[in-house]
Amino acid sequence: MKSGFLRLTIMLLTGTALLLLTACGTTAPTRFYLMSPMAEAGPGAPAAGEKGVSIALAPVKLPAHLNRPQIVTREGGHQVRVDEFNRWAEPLDVHVTEILVENLSMLLNTEGITITNRYKQTEFDYHLSIKILRFDGWPGKEATLVCRWNLGRTDEPASVHPERFSATRPVEGDGYPDLVTALSGMLADLSREIARGIDPD
Repeated sequence: MKSGFLRLTIMLLTGTALLLLTACGTTAPTRFYLMSPMAEAGPGAPAAGEKGVSIALAPVKLPAHLNRPQIVTREGGHQVRVDEFNRWAEPLDVHVTEILVENLSMLLNTEGITITNRYKQTEFDYHLSIKILRFDGWPGKEATLVCRWNLGRTDEPASVHPERFSATRPVEGDGYPDLVTALSGMLADLSREIARGIDPD
């Protein structure tokens, strides 16, 4: 009886202490992050005034363990960490798709990229789909992007050739902003790779 009463007392005291710590503001604040599109297209981009290519881009697919509010980091081996206090400011699959639209629009000098799964052959020059297999990293170490993508002309069904993209980037600092910067950079690298397979004329 005394043992049970003692355990109950300890539990109540522990719960009270946690509530007091939370009330005093000692709980870590939640931080929210967004990636950045490319700042400039760089050499080789179509000149202003040239006809813009049109692309039907399917919403990017992500693994379920990544497509969550919390930022997922890789701790080595088969272990990942889901951080409750460092989160994406919007659904990651939506965010990645929008970043790629911004990047490709700049690289190809076009406003003709539409996010859609449904299209007619006469509506777009190309159709593009991307499935991300890995998109994570660790602050202070490196970030990794691995994906498969398919690009083809809508008027040439046989033109579709599956491609695989894999890249790593060093994460220059020990914070989550540094990790997000590296992830943004790899989406820019992927965008350049895709743009090389598109004829803008």
